[in-house]
Amino acid sequence: MNKELSEINSDISSDEITIIGISTSIAGLSLVQKINSLFQTNLKLFRDFESYDKELDQISFFKNYYYYNSPYRLKNFLLSNKNNENLILIKDKNLLKEKKAFDYLYILIGRDHLRHATSLIQSIKNIPNISLIRTIYPQETPNTNPSAKQKEPKAQNLNLFESNLEVKPKRVVNKKPKKDNVSITNIIQDIDYNLGHTMYEKRLFLGFKLRLSDKLLCQINKTITCFGLEDIKTIRPENYHLTLCFIGNTSKKQMNKIKVIVQGILEQEYKKDIDIVINGVDFFEERDNMVSLYLKFERNSELINLNHKIKEALKNKNLYNINRDFIPHITIAKIKNLRDKTKKEDIKKPFGKESERIKLSPVILFESITIDNTTRYDVLQLFDIPEHLQL
Repeated sequence: MNKELSEINSDISSDEITIIGISTSIAGLSLVQKINSLFQTNLKLFRDFESYDKELDQISFFKNYYYYNSPYRLKNFLLSNKNNENLILIKDKNLLKEKKAFDYLYILIGRDHLRHATSLIQSIKNIPNISLIRTIYPQETPNTNPSAKQKEPKAQNLNLFESNLEVKPKRVVNKKPKKDNVSITNIIQDIDYNLGHTMYEKRLFLGFKLRLSDKLLCQINKTITCFGLEDIKTIRPENYHLTLCFIGNTSKKQMNKIKVIVQGILEQEYKKDIDIVINGVDFFEERDNMVSLYLKFERNSELINLNHKIKEALKNKNLYNINRDFIPHITIAKIKNLRDKTKKEDIKKPFGKESERIKLSPVILFESITIDNTTRYDVLQLFDIPEHLQL
């Protein structure tokens, strides 16, 4: 995710967005089904909503149901307000005092958002087990007697991942209170980013599908067992892959160009199967105290040459702008906040006689999709080389 969200010029005006908080004991999917039925929407589970805190340099993911109402050009989000790491997307200070928080946020974006929001609230009130539903933004302005003394209401500052701060009321000198007492800049920037990058673009990479032997899988399990008490997330065997070239977020138009370029290079350069020899386990140090465990293998000049040719060809067409060294590896697990640092060095032992040679699949264009904080890799194209071109 682009860390410099402040550089994004938002197309979303604060006048065309409504944010509604919902507290309920109903599970997400059941709530979606009830809203779809009552409100005539078609909310579906979408990619996780990415939220970025610039001060902490931290990205968090929240479950995301999305629907676009074409006739009204109205975007509908139902976001889980709390994720698997117990982080909250939007905090309400009054609820937090009661040790509560909104369970879901319903966000409407479009010119008819206020009318639809009113209708939505009335619909949701008819659902059993809704304990609270309230418009977070825009805030209602109190109807008071103009001749009477007015007290400006305290505003909530909805900075993501921070406690809401009370804004001290200013003295009113014959002035109407401002309409926007709530800062929603961060959430608008997050929505902007998701709409412009993660929701309508594909996160792509070129790579190889792998099928490892039972012997090698046993070696992997033995390695992972060493970290039994750590916060470790293992990669499922069906997701094992070797990345040839990470491309990143790509539009459909760019993707079609990439397919043509890669096919041409493979027909010139990749005319026989590539074998690799897996000979041990190693680790990467990543940001946020994350450690990635991976299978390493003997240097393979064919693989390195192929990576170089593809990257150069894509750069020449302005389809690739990532400055990253190519370190071939097969990720098997990720560890968060590793406590016992000595274990990292313990695993760096070569397999020796247990080294294993495996044949790589044809090159595949993968899409990386994250839903409910779980990543999967969908095959978009398998690049088969015609037999008459193979050596």
